Amino acid sequence: MMRLASLSIGAALLAACSPGGGDDTPASDAATAAGKTSAADAPPADGDKPGSATTGSTMTGTVSDLKGDVSGLNIRVTDTATIVDLPADALFEFDKADLTPGAEAELRKAAELIRKAPPGPIEVIGHTDAKGDDAYNRSLSEKRAHTVADWFAQQVGVRQRAFRVSGKGETAPIAANQTADGKDDAAGRARNRRVEVILPR
Repeated sequence: MMRLASLSIGAALLAACSPGGGDDTPASDAATAAGKTSAADAPPADGDKPGSATTGSTMTGTVSDLKGDVSGLNIRVTDTATIVDLPADALFEFDKADLTPGAEAELRKAAELIRKAPPGPIEVIGHTDAKGDDAYNRSLSEKRAHTVADWFAQQVGVRQRAFRVSGKGETAPIAANQTADGKDDAAGRARNRRVEVILPR
């Protein structure tokens, strides 16, 4: 009982001795020590200030994380467009047009760029390597492009954009499918198997 009484007296003395808060103990801290907290005693959070975002500093952290994710994409910039190359091998299984479970991570990065892009239609173009029949490759590349565009069409902040979808098969490579001596270039073919997402600048 004696101990409780001394605690209460100590808290009361602390509150009485710090009416203005002093240099080290703000008035709100003194009130808290005395067991008298209220919303009015606490300074407003950044999100409560007039004209400030309700998310406060949390938004800054989120934006930084997104920039980090986006920087992992293969991006080419021209005078008129920003081209994001999504590797088909990261999105689809061999000879398939259905997204793999791991594809969403890559697509989310591209979706963030679409949200930040200027107004205008987004082009989604499928490409293959040079192996196989031309007509088959064109059909597969178009199906893959439609799958990617359909995924974008379900995303908040992206679905309202207009999408132009096409497949070019093997007709627009960005790397050699063969080496100079005519041998297969597996790395070059892998680069050619892609879905391009073209954003206006």
